[in-house]
Amino acid sequence: MHLPVKPRRPARGPLSPLLILALGVALVTATPMDAQPSSSPVLRIGIIDSRMLLLEMPGRSRAESQFALEMAGARELVRAASDSMKTAIDALSKVEADLRPQQRESAMMQVRARELALEDMVAQLNLLADRRLQELQAPLLAQLASAVKQVRVRDRLALVLDLAAGAMVVDADSTLNINALVLQELRRLPPAQPPR
Repeated sequence: MHLPVKPRRPARGPLSPLLILALGVALVTATPMDAQPSSSPVLRIGIIDSRMLLLEMPGRSRAESQFALEMAGARELVRAASDSMKTAIDALSKVEADLRPQQRESAMMQVRARELALEDMVAQLNLLADRRLQELQAPLLAQLASAVKQVRVRDRLALVLDLAAGAMVVDADSTLNINALVLQELRRLPPAQPPR
């Protein structure tokens, strides 16, 4: 009579991190043979760099010109306020020696208040500039998103990664870069109109 031989158990000990990683990958990627279709679909991805696309897309120069014009007006306001402040400081320095301590302190407080107002004005203008830039870029970004989607659907891509959005690609086939296809699609569309 033949008795079945029990397989020997390996000695139990800590699993190496490499072995744990290999087991995890094997479990995630393993699928039963009967559950896998004979010709499994290939996952196709595309890679874009929206920064580069925004530089080349139609309508960008119009939005940039409008933003530059609006910022020139803001810079003029800051320059005028700074000149006024410098004039006030120069005037105070000319008469400061003749002022009594209370008058000097009062004049210095007025100058400091103007400095704070100028700093506040610059901060507010920076906030407005950031908001305005986002408003001017919004139609461009919407058009870019639409063009990316059209290319993704047309070329049957499952996923598009944007390098500008922090997608980190260490190495990839250059044929995955679809910037040229997206740019062609953008050029077919009428240029995005910046908001007034």
